Amino acid sequence: MAKFAIILNELRYFYLVQNILWVDMNKIKQHTAMQSILLHLLPGVLILASIFIFSQPFFSNLFGVNEDLEPVIGYLLALLIGLLPVQTGILLFANKKETGKLGFSTAIQYTKKSPIKQYLLLVPAFIVFFLVLFIAIAPLIQPYIVRTFFAWWPEQYNFQLILQNPSTLAGYEGIMFLLSIYILLSCIAGPLVEELYFRGYLLPRMENYAGKWAPLLNAVLFSIYHFFSPWENLIRIAAMYPVVHTVWRKKDIRFSIFTHILTNTLGGIFMFFMILNA
Repeated sequence: MAKFAIILNELRYFYLVQNILWVDMNKIKQHTAMQSILLHLLPGVLILASIFIFSQPFFSNLFGVNEDLEPVIGYLLALLIGLLPVQTGILLFANKKETGKLGFSTAIQYTKKSPIKQYLLLVPAFIVFFLVLFIAIAPLIQPYIVRTFFAWWPEQYNFQLILQNPSTLAGYEGIMFLLSIYILLSCIAGPLVEELYFRGYLLPRMENYAGKWAPLLNAVLFSIYHFFSPWENLIRIAAMYPVVHTVWRKKDIRFSIFTHILTNTLGGIFMFFMILNA
C-alpha cells in the first residue's frame, strides 16, 4: 500500500506539472494560419518597397555618398524606416492589445533561460554552420540560381552585388560612414528586432495551426520575407532551421538572438578590415 501511495503521489505530481505547462502555453494568444503568414511576409514587402524608393539618386546626393553606393543607401534606409519601427510597432501594439499597456512583456515569449554552457556550445556551432553554408556552399549554387531564375532582377537595387567584394569599395566617398551605419543597423539592431519579432512573437503563436512543423514553417517564411534576396532562400532556410528549432524546443530566443547578431557582426567586421586594408 505504501508503494501504491508513492506511485499515486508521483502521478498526481506529473499530472499537475503537465497541466501547468499546458496552461502556460495556452496563455499565449494564437494566430490563425492566414494571420501568421501575413505577419511574416508583409513587413518584407514594405522593406522591399523601401529599398526601391531609397535607392534613388536623390538619397545618395542627400547624404553625400557616391552614386555607385545607392543600393546600399537604399538598404540601410529600408532597415531604418521599413524594418525597425514597423516590427517594433507591431510588438508594442500586440502587447497593448493583450494587456492594455505598451511594452513587450506579453508580446515576446520564449524567454526561458538556458544554462550558460548551452549557449557557449550551441551558438558557436550555429555560427560555424552559417559560415560554411554562406561562404563555402552558397557560391557553388547561387550563381546558377541567379542566372536561371533571377536574371531579370534589377542590379541597381541589389546591394549584395556591391558588398560581395568589399575591397573594391575602398576610396569611395562616404564608404566608412556607410559601413559604420551598416554594422549598427544590419548587424546589431536589425537582427535583434527580427529575432524578437519572428522568434519571440510569431513562432510561439504558430503552435495551434502548425504544431511540430512550426520551426520549419517559421524558417521558410522568414527566408521568403527577405524579398530582396530570393536567390538565398535555400541556403537561408537550411541555415536558420537548426537554430529556430532550438529556440522552439528550449523556449529560449537567446539562441537565435546571439547567433544572428554575432554572425552578421562577423561579416561586418570582415568587410571593415577588407576595406581598411585595400
